[in-house]
Amino acid sequence: MQSPSQAPVVTQSDVVQATGLEVSYPELIVNGLFTSGSAGWNLSDALVTSSELRPGGKAMDVGWRVFQSLGTAGLKPGASYRLEVQARNASSGKTTRLAVIFRTASGEPFRTHEVSVVSSSYARYVIEFTAPNYVANAEFQVLTNGTRARVDSASLRQRDAIEQTEPIVSAVGSFVPAGYLLAFNDEFNGSSLNRAKWFTRFIYAGGTSDRLNDEQQRYRDNSNHVVADGVLKLIARRVRTGSADGIDYESGMIRSDWTTRYGYFEARVRMPAGIGLSSAFWLNSDVSEFGRLAWPPEIDIFEFVNNGVEDTRDMIHSGVVDARGLAASYAFKHPSFDSTWTFWRAPYDFSGGWHTIGAEWTPDALTLYVDGERIYTRNVRWNYSDGSAAAPAHIILNLAVGGQWAGRYGVDSSVIPQALEIDWVRAYRREFN
Repeated sequence: MQSPSQAPVVTQSDVVQATGLEVSYPELIVNGLFTSGSAGWNLSDALVTSSELRPGGKAMDVGWRVFQSLGTAGLKPGASYRLEVQARNASSGKTTRLAVIFRTASGEPFRTHEVSVVSSSYARYVIEFTAPNYVANAEFQVLTNGTRARVDSASLRQRDAIEQTEPIVSAVGSFVPAGYLLAFNDEFNGSSLNRAKWFTRFIYAGGTSDRLNDEQQRYRDNSNHVVADGVLKLIARRVRTGSADGIDYESGMIRSDWTTRYGYFEARVRMPAGIGLSSAFWLNSDVSEFGRLAWPPEIDIFEFVNNGVEDTRDMIHSGVVDARGLAASYAFKHPSFDSTWTFWRAPYDFSGGWHTIGAEWTPDALTLYVDGERIYTRNVRWNYSDGSAAAPAHIILNLAVGGQWAGRYGVDSSVIPQALEIDWVRAYRREFN
């Protein structure tokens, strides 16, 4: 067997390696070397056995599942952590799931950071993450699938902050109001989607929700997120015909792990051209510091819907979904903005080139910009239905297919596959002197 120093390192896909694990940070896993037997662990078809790496030491043999609650481990919202696990499968060709799971106050998962054990040889598996707003109901879990697994050790410590920003190579197309500092961005300069920054499902249903309303697609990871030449393409394609439920398409969406209240948000995008498609860039309430997940509110920075009749390629919709029926009051409206149907008609086709769409969100107002031109300023209220402050928001971009809005006159499948192309996504916080 390999010694711990020889075991290869397997990390979450696309997770940036730690820049320095501070040795002064305390250990947060209880009994991570199993010297006290199973103390601190919840076992299902699992037992403590002899270590194969540490003479005289102990390990955990897992037939189904073991987990440890992290609710009293002292996790801090917004702090970054590094989990390291020495593990192997009893047989090759099978997988074991190592996961850090955050749950709402009611127990529903809303953040899962995981890596798969795929080898029968020992390796050091690493998960790095930033703790969300609510940390009181978190756990580390080992779950097997078709094999037994050996866990020789587990360690969780706080680490230096994981960077949420990366260098901006080009400011072309960016229109940031004065007084803002970059807080989060993705320039899509790699070869694959950065899964440390993005999830690919909605936060609902334990973070697995893959469709809203009556849309005719499900969000998948079958090459629906293609990163190349500095651009992310969210790709919609037809995968079946005439299915009983009408869901014949797959597509891509991204939801940020990073959350915030207020700021300036912008994305440089090229819209898809097909009839029956809709693209969106929006802010949705995450889980609050009290463990609550609720909707609304949301802010729709843009919805680009093309049904070919009422909604065409020269229009974007934008607005606020308020839990308490806030009546829209506009301090400014562009002459081409229709406040009744909340759309702006541009003098061009949005699918014909790149455009930057941004929004400044303050506690009281939302201002929309297209290519630096102010479109409207209106009131906003970021509350739940009971009037309490809603959770910080995450960022979503998605490409949907069909439904009563975009698909009112059908979906032109002859031009699919189609893609929402995203050059970059950036978010800024106001600078305070």
